[in-house]
Amino acid sequence: MSDLVETRHYDEASDSLVVKTSYDSRAVLADNILTKNLQPETGRYKGNLVKVATIHLGDVVRLKNLGYNILSPDPDEVKRALLYIQSEEKAHMVMPGTPIGKKRQSWS
Repeated sequence: MSDLVETRHYDEASDSLVVKTSYDSRAVLADNILTKNLQPETGRYKGNLVKVATIHLGDVVRLKNLGYNILSPDPDEVKRALLYIQSEEKAHMVMPGTPIGKKRQSWS
């Protein structure tokens, strides 16, 4: 996933630096679809921790630009980003359904 390409362009007229990040996440998304289709229909969670998404590093940067920091040290911000991915960008999910709950988990 280190195939990020950043191009920089300095615009003298506006005295600004434009950084463009490009990447190809087709391989990750194709693998996500394959993994999702191989998941069993029942008994997916059963109280166990499961992998629910695979996200390309370029998508992490793109999501951060949209205001969703999935690498934040704040667990509430990470959960907000994961809920956005679950609802709006289902191609990143490797589990069918909605494995990311909206309630706050309490460990007691």
